[in-house]
Amino acid sequence: MNYWRKVALLPCFYLVSVLAQAESIASYPADWRSWPVVGESMVPGKDVVLPEDTPLFIQQAVAAYNWINDGKGTKLTTYVHPDKLKQYASHGPYDDGVTVVGVYETPGVVFVTEHLAGEAIYGTYDTEGKDISSQHPTFEPEYCARCHTAYQDICINGTCSVPVIELFKDN
Repeated sequence: MNYWRKVALLPCFYLVSVLAQAESIASYPADWRSWPVVGESMVPGKDVVLPEDTPLFIQQAVAAYNWINDGKGTKLTTYVHPDKLKQYASHGPYDDGVTVVGVYETPGVVFVTEHLAGEAIYGTYDTEGKDISSQHPTFEPEYCARCHTAYQDICINGTCSVPVIELFKDN
């Protein structure tokens, strides 16, 4: 193929590559800040060495996200839609609609889990609702789905945590 024909095809390749970028599948819930907080934890920084007995799910999550906040770590806050608190307490099954939002406080990454016909779908946004799923491979919905289905002992019906959290324990 001659030089000019190759140059003419470049815009087509660029367009295909832009269109192939991941987009969030789950919807951004503008009111997530008013939902109940069901958990707070941390993603440690890139220099933290995890204990040998750390569960594989936690090891993979830390490896996938310890670069956030310039590798310094960040607080993770988990919010659950008020209508789905009972479903979350029992790990589903879930009604259709947005279920859980996990927020990396710094720099403000919002991971959304939504359910549709009993299946979990995912999205990644900034705190203003802009889709940022194409900014990093670990933000893509397909990446979220792979991890959430690989660890079904911790990720039940698409949401990941220990089966009983403090909020739902009998006092």
